[in-house]
Amino acid sequence: MNTYKSISAGILILAGTWQASTALAMSELGEELDVKGNGFVGLAVGSVPDYEGSDNSDPIIAPFGRYNWQSGRYITLGGTGNAERAARLKLNVLTKETPWEFGPVLQYRLERNDVDNNQVDAMKKVDGATEAGAFLGWKAEHLSLSTTWVADVSDEHSGNVWYLNGLYKFPVSEQFLWALGAHLTWASDDYMETYFGVDSQDSARSGLPTYKASSDFKDTGLSLIGHYKFNKAWGLAGVLNYTRMLNDAKDSPVVDDVGDKDQVKAVLAVTYTF
Repeated sequence: MNTYKSISAGILILAGTWQASTALAMSELGEELDVKGNGFVGLAVGSVPDYEGSDNSDPIIAPFGRYNWQSGRYITLGGTGNAERAARLKLNVLTKETPWEFGPVLQYRLERNDVDNNQVDAMKKVDGATEAGAFLGWKAEHLSLSTTWVADVSDEHSGNVWYLNGLYKFPVSEQFLWALGAHLTWASDDYMETYFGVDSQDSARSGLPTYKASSDFKDTGLSLIGHYKFNKAWGLAGVLNYTRMLNDAKDSPVVDDVGDKDQVKAVLAVTYTF
């Protein structure tokens, strides 16, 4: 229990200090930069929506990284790879003897507060949430697939989220690689109502119509990733991510009336392989 609290506190500090849970498709970078050796660290700068479904963007500075053990086990720090503002810590406990990957996941989702849109900002604050779950993945030479499930363990939104992700790498040379990622995300009633619903009090404060959001697939999208290595240690990575809000998320007043169903993120990162 103490270990869990320590890890959760560490993610919270990272998220709060760097606003790094929006580290755009850093989950894709964590897979794309599957380097040999001990791993890598990186620092990214970019632009992301200031809440899930917003039409306003915020600048970000975001750390990310990965550490590999010789057994094939690894731990990564990154993001969820869609329109969410959530930092993810993921540990693979399986060895390189199998193409499968499996392990625990811990996420910290940033609060929704002090956003640019005055109507959404007038709604009640949604505090940061800690989520825990697990992932299962499969990896070939160029293709990787994974599914991740997390549930709120902090009683903020009391919901759960299920992610499907895929990534295909296109090596150009020893120095340059690019990859194409795809994602699909499902969320439960409680999650959808917390982030996309508008109750009577929120409606009175914001002027937005009341709205009830139900469980469904909430977004899908694509990511284009590139990584150029100047030498064995230093490199430059970039990600362009497009997410399309779906179903009750797309039709929510916080998206349809004052936000945007089309979410775009862009990031440029310096990487160091060790």
